[in-house]
Amino acid sequence: MEACVATPVRRPAHPSPSSPTPSPSSLRQWRPAAQRNLRNQWSRMLAAKARWLAAAADGRSHASALVNAHLSRSYMSGMDLGVLKDMPGIRDRASAKLAHKEVQCREMLLSTYKEMVLAMSDLVKASQAMRCFSKISSSSPLVRFTDSQDDLNDSGDGGGAPVFKSISISEFEDLAQEFVQMFASELQLKRLIVLEFLSINLKEGPDPSLEWSDELYDGELHKFLITELRSGDSCPLPENWRADVLQARLPDHTPAHEVLQVYLTSWLANVNIKMSRIEKIFELVGEEMQTRLC
Repeated sequence: MEACVATPVRRPAHPSPSSPTPSPSSLRQWRPAAQRNLRNQWSRMLAAKARWLAAAADGRSHASALVNAHLSRSYMSGMDLGVLKDMPGIRDRASAKLAHKEVQCREMLLSTYKEMVLAMSDLVKASQAMRCFSKISSSSPLVRFTDSQDDLNDSGDGGGAPVFKSISISEFEDLAQEFVQMFASELQLKRLIVLEFLSINLKEGPDPSLEWSDELYDGELHKFLITELRSGDSCPLPENWRADVLQARLPDHTPAHEVLQVYLTSWLANVNIKMSRIEKIFELVGEEMQTRLC
């Protein structure tokens, strides 16, 4: 199995920041539109962050239920059933119900992972839409603005001028990029964990046909392509975890209880997301905009 690489999420290419500084009158027209756009995009990022974290919490619950059902089924043959032990077929029926529970939990886990991918897409789109370009129009004397570039001489950043008090568009983009990259790295780690959980098969061991490069649901890789998220051959994993992951994917080897618990703990920890830094970024942006972002 190949693991994953946390490839940086690239912002769209823009003209060189050395483009001419707008005239004072142009800047006065640009700044209110740029301020509105930045407020909108950071609000979108805030909502997407909340959506991502909520899906991650739900995913952890589904993964825990999956692990519990899987372990109960694996121990069923030697489990002491007390007064129920003499009931005809009780172990087989109980195993069948646990197997059905595993299927349900896998489906719900995959659904929450899909929700995380969609939230990640919203984060990337918002982080890449912070520039505000003058819209060329010959039919109206009014200056209009858009998030797409009509004039190659317009960098969309007001010539590097502060948008509110002191922070420029490019500095807002850098903060957004730092924020998004944490979630992109964590999404790739969680994808690896989801792959492991989806691969567990009690009788045959992990499914050797399910690889990192496979789609976990229809349209997943397309979503990664349009948000410029990529997979590769390495991934930021918790210390001493890589060997356990690789061992867990050997044919006819089902992950041990301890390994499954490492997966769950890693999922819960959000190891690539520094929440204190996230809070600091939103605090800084909110102060600059004189808007509370929480």
